[in-house]
Amino acid sequence: MKPDTTERKVIIEQHKRFSKSALWRLQREYFDKEGINAWVNQVPFYITSNPYIATCYAKIVFAFLRDWTRLHPEAKNHPFYIMELGTGSGRFSYYFIKTLLELMEGLEIRDIQFCYIMSDFTKHNIKYWEEHHALKPYIEKGLIDFALYDMEAERPLHLVRKNTLLSPELLVNPLTVFANYIFDTVSHDAFTVHENKLYELLFSLHTDETNMDHNRPIDMEKISVDYNIHEIKSAYYGDPHLDPILDLYKKELHSTSFLIPTGSIHAMKFLRKLASDKLFVISTDKGYGTLKHLDNLGHPSISFHGSFSMMVNFHAVSEYFKHSGGDAFLQTPRRGIRTSVFASGFKINELPETRVAIADYVEKISPSDYFTLHSRVRDHFNDYNLETLASHMEFASWDPHIYLKISNKITSLLPEGDPETLAFFAKNMPRLAANYYQMPKTECVLFEIGVFFHAIKDYVQALHYYQQAHPYVGEQFGLFYNMALCEHHAGKHEDALVHFKKAVELDPESKEAAEWVTFTEKAMNK
Repeated sequence: MKPDTTERKVIIEQHKRFSKSALWRLQREYFDKEGINAWVNQVPFYITSNPYIATCYAKIVFAFLRDWTRLHPEAKNHPFYIMELGTGSGRFSYYFIKTLLELMEGLEIRDIQFCYIMSDFTKHNIKYWEEHHALKPYIEKGLIDFALYDMEAERPLHLVRKNTLLSPELLVNPLTVFANYIFDTVSHDAFTVHENKLYELLFSLHTDETNMDHNRPIDMEKISVDYNIHEIKSAYYGDPHLDPILDLYKKELHSTSFLIPTGSIHAMKFLRKLASDKLFVISTDKGYGTLKHLDNLGHPSISFHGSFSMMVNFHAVSEYFKHSGGDAFLQTPRRGIRTSVFASGFKINELPETRVAIADYVEKISPSDYFTLHSRVRDHFNDYNLETLASHMEFASWDPHIYLKISNKITSLLPEGDPETLAFFAKNMPRLAANYYQMPKTECVLFEIGVFFHAIKDYVQALHYYQQAHPYVGEQFGLFYNMALCEHHAGKHEDALVHFKKAVELDPESKEAAEWVTFTEKAMNK
């Protein structure tokens, strides 16, 4: 008989309320295990961790701080706390703090205090942030604190640096909250509406036997989902702010499935309590913002990318805030991500500068619009001239991530570049360097800045950036060879010889480096 090679299915769970599904436990275990490595070519994060979106947020928050202190002058006696949920890599945090400080310094505002709280539920990420070179100056000035925070559990929120609890006594001013690409990764409940009847979607999970190890799935992408329905005839949540949302959907939606982001709403309830109901929330994620876009949808789609994520029902979050006496501003529909603003304890229209900033940076040229335009350039950058690439770098606030993608193209165009464009690039290279936020297994933009100056024969500046790159790129042939060439052209022959020899040591087969050693030794003997 031939061996039975048929793969057997293993049932992980059956007929579970989605917010109680094992998927969420697997999600948490993934992020806890991977730590900072989850953001290295696994979980997508650039779209909400670039200088442009950080600038949008900084200008909105800057306007909010000015509005609030104008209406409440006593607010200047206490710091404003700004808390990022699910901080992850910390890159957004760095860009935001840097930009907000620039705005405050630009208008010489020295009487408003703030503290930025980087939070996540895993200790691994906090350790990474505490040791990151880009964040250390802000940590030392007391502008950054850290907190372990599980969005789905009401536990005391301890600030690591201040060694105190985040409490109503500490939060005299409104708590500002950032939720980027986090609402889509915490728990949801799932429902379907058909002919004015409301049903709960119950989840069953199964996978191949080969995808199990110690009764746990190995690869989440290999998990299959089935659905069963159960009609709901009475108040599902027993919550005066949530049940009206289900009633609205039952009445207004025709035939569709939708999610209620219970984990996110739970977190908002908890933070409202901590902040004495004064909350200002900005969130960018993929999702739906109108009843029209919630209708005629199939069963929930799960996107796997190392972890997994869901489309966020921003309309439901908006309704929750409004039902509880708050306010909301939802960006008009765009393809891709959307930015939303929520308020509790006050109305957005009461804050004129904030209202204008939201109109400018959420609606007019939003993070979503920026990413759409950037994607077009990214996919076709080989078609553009040096002037166009310079304009895009300015539009992108001299983002190292983008420069690393197009640096080879820029270098190839430098010989034919006009003096004004070359000078524009050279002038802005310090801005590009200042935006460098190092992450594991990523290229170093400082090295590429060195290559730029090397190519335009500014050997002193090239050497400066090569030296700055050394701690990040380590002992590499290309670094020492390039440094030696710059030192040779700058007349630093002894240093050049040392580094040419180091290059030969790292790559004994390099004939060019060996020839330079011989040439330099002879020149020095003369």
